[in-house]
Amino acid sequence: MELSSYIRLDGFKWPLLTNAIVNLALGITVTHTYRLFLIKQGWLSLPLVKLIPRAIIMVFIMVSILTAINIPLDRITYPFFKQIEITFGFLLGYFFNLSKFVLLWTLTYHLFQYWERSLLAENEKYQLQATAKENAYQNLKNQLNPHFLFNSLNSIRTLVDADPQLAKTAITQLSGLLRSSLHTSNKKTISLREELQTVTDYLAIESIRFDERMHCEFNIANDTYDCQVPPMMLQTLVENAVKHGLATRKNGGNILLNTFKENNQLILQLINSGQYQPQENQHGVGLENTRQRLHILYDENASLQVKNKDHEHVETLITIPL
Repeated sequence: MELSSYIRLDGFKWPLLTNAIVNLALGITVTHTYRLFLIKQGWLSLPLVKLIPRAIIMVFIMVSILTAINIPLDRITYPFFKQIEITFGFLLGYFFNLSKFVLLWTLTYHLFQYWERSLLAENEKYQLQATAKENAYQNLKNQLNPHFLFNSLNSIRTLVDADPQLAKTAITQLSGLLRSSLHTSNKKTISLREELQTVTDYLAIESIRFDERMHCEFNIANDTYDCQVPPMMLQTLVENAVKHGLATRKNGGNILLNTFKENNQLILQLINSGQYQPQENQHGVGLENTRQRLHILYDENASLQVKNKDHEHVETLITIPL
């Protein structure tokens, strides 16, 4: 008599429920033991070439255990099983029938583990990249402060003998500028308004040295004041304009700063008196530092271009995504 007839004629049977519960418990026990064994042996970290043959052997062992327990269990719980002769063909069929379920579970488990490890590796990769970028960015920022301080102190040094009172004023302004620098040292970006204050303080120091030989003009669009920019970026470029442009000219020169929005980008245009000669690497740390900081923060979405606008002026153009 077939199992379907047995169930249909006799209705619900407790042996059938017992068989299902025992099989469920047995399957959970065997697969859980397999999982613990994998973890203990460190197989989950093995490459597929080494993992697959090991997994096949373990599937064979699990199915053998399930077959050895299920056949006596079925003969106890299903009366018609007692009439079936246990032959090699019967054992083989029983074995392959159970293999389908064990193989499906094993494949699903390993695919899930592979997917989980891939996600973990990807997260670790991004974390390492973020840490490397953060370290690189901090190193670049740390280069700016001594570089800026050196140039500022050189400017003040020229005033000590010529005009001690002005030198004192310049030192006071420098201390305020350094205070602002410390305030923004832990920030990746600040508002353009804050950066402009730093630029203004810096130019106030330099104006003491240049007196009437330096003329500055700012044309700042109202909707750009709250835009975010890297701290000390604009100040560094203005410092370059003074050091490599105005300071090399007997009559000094002009600095013009324009800011506006265009195509969902913040545009900073700095025009200063002088000539740009990149082959002489005359701008040193400042330009290269700024390019690297922009790349770290915005990848390819930001740019810095420097060119001679005419025979008397250099144009520096910065674009930053909003």
